[in-house]
Amino acid sequence: MSSIYDHPLLGGPLAIVCPGCDEQAVFSTSHGKPLPVNLRTATGEVLPDNWDGQVRCSACGHAARHVLDWPSDAWFKLDHRGERLWARDAEMLAEIRRFIAAGAERQAIKKTSSHARYLVRIPSTFLKATDRETLLRKIDRLT
Repeated sequence: MSSIYDHPLLGGPLAIVCPGCDEQAVFSTSHGKPLPVNLRTATGEVLPDNWDGQVRCSACGHAARHVLDWPSDAWFKLDHRGERLWARDAEMLAEIRRFIAAGAERQAIKKTSSHARYLVRIPSTFLKATDRETLLRKIDRLT
């Protein structure tokens, strides 16, 4: 999903590709706020879209400051027909998979999902019945 799903904020730790070993790592903001954020300096200047944080990888032990390039850094991502689908973590990916698989039952999922604000922004390219099986297989390969 391009343009960061056009959503307001990304909260919580994010599953990303480790810059050290290309395995799954965790990104957390250094300021403890969801992304993207506008930070205000001591002089009152507003710094737009601050994507700074910390990356930690349990596979290689990499731990360092990191400037997030989202969704390019996302661990859970796939491209389909010129659009990018991403998830911030395995839980969100599972919910996206359930939503795509549901077909006509999507409205009920939107009402109960903790990821509803993201699900409603999934581009229609990913919701076509003709592409459903292909997308579900691609999602299954991500896990």
